[in-house]
Amino acid sequence: MDAKEKEHLNRLLNRPYYYGYAMRGKTIFAYTKEEWGIGASSGGGDYNLIRSFYFSLALTILMAPVALGCLILAFVLLINLQITALIMAFFGLIFGFALLQCYFNVKEEWLGRKARKLKGLPKPWWKASDDQAYEWFLTHPSPHIHMTLEYFPDSVKLRQIADNTAGN
Repeated sequence: MDAKEKEHLNRLLNRPYYYGYAMRGKTIFAYTKEEWGIGASSGGGDYNLIRSFYFSLALTILMAPVALGCLILAFVLLINLQITALIMAFFGLIFGFALLQCYFNVKEEWLGRKARKLKGLPKPWWKASDDQAYEWFLTHPSPHIHMTLEYFPDSVKLRQIADNTAGN
């Protein structure tokens, strides 16, 4: 990996804002990582049900007794040394991992909701690309958003401008 790729990767990992749309409207909002929560598939794509707060909460409530039941039954069957015990332990672990994922989704979105509420931001339902956000903030300037590669690391337009000015 050369120096330019390392710099780009560092910008991606340490970006100050992620950009997204609310459920309605064409306004692009800037979110910190904490404000993003699990909205819009955690910054990587369109909104989907699996990454929603209420679905994760319902799945957590559903998976807790299922995982616990499987593990208890596996323990009881293990005493009798039946092969079913291994199967039940396997499914107990699978349901347990699903329970953990749901817990982390709920926790992340809960903290994101609290952070968004402090700034009056809506939940991000769709991700905006860096080029879309760059164009938006050119026409709708914000004092918090600087028009640099640090703020728009995946912007092709801004990278071309930076490469042209570096070449001159």
